[in-house]
Amino acid sequence: MIIVSIFGGLGNQMFQYACGKALAAKLGVELKLDVSFLADKSERENFTVRDYELNIFSIHEKTANLTEVRNFVPDLWNCTKVDLLKYKLFRLLKGNHYYFEKQKFRFESQIEQLKDCSYLYGYFQTEKYFSNIKEELVTAFTLKDQPNVQNQELIAQIKAENAISVHVRRGDYQNSPFNLLEINYYQQAIELIKQKVENPRFYIFSNDIEWISKNFGVLDIDKSIVTYNQGEKSYMDMVLMSYCKHNICANSSFSWWGAWLNQHAEKIVITPKQWFKNLEYTASTYDLIPDNWLKL
Repeated sequence: MIIVSIFGGLGNQMFQYACGKALAAKLGVELKLDVSFLADKSERENFTVRDYELNIFSIHEKTANLTEVRNFVPDLWNCTKVDLLKYKLFRLLKGNHYYFEKQKFRFESQIEQLKDCSYLYGYFQTEKYFSNIKEELVTAFTLKDQPNVQNQELIAQIKAENAISVHVRRGDYQNSPFNLLEINYYQQAIELIKQKVENPRFYIFSNDIEWISKNFGVLDIDKSIVTYNQGEKSYMDMVLMSYCKHNICANSSFSWWGAWLNQHAEKIVITPKQWFKNLEYTASTYDLIPDNWLKL
């Protein structure tokens, strides 16, 4: 059995599931999800409460119970260094393995040495962990339920055009380590697409519609701003992005997945070169972006 810890937003949860699924498939064992972090809604400093979101997809999830989880890790939010040492000895005696990701956005080949009875904790944000099961993941990450009529009509329209998704992530990025992308990045990406694609139509998705209206309103492009998938339905924006023929991404795992799930053989994916304000941290993200995507 492989257990993977699930936490963070939808994009993060998808990376964690994909990595765990790939390892479980390689070993021919069962995958279970530890959702205990998401179930704990207690307030903590510098912590955003999240919900389990993978249940929108057609994955065959199995949840690890607390007894199974405690065979590998204590309550990480409320444990001491002594507790961690005790668990390290406990795992050694039981033959269990605990794998903690050392660096985000970097493929760590040590994971390939793991065996059955392993617990994974990390973000695992590179396709190098799971590209070998891409077809299976594309199927798993299809919606369990049909979209509403409005979204079905938009999907049909997107399929009939040379549709390009444009994802703008601002809002919660205002006071975060992430680089806040300005309009010049999107202008450059749009110009590049216009050179390569005939009659492009741009579908714009964002959590800051006011900024979009101000900055994209003056651009001479054929465009639609998609505004009706908010709150609990925001995952539909990712689904709509995946139906577009080409993608202009923000520095966000949300639009990363929208582009990765895009199945058009000749797709062009553009992503920002600088994901974080800290240039040294950004330099560590080279495994995050697939080789055939364009960086601006």
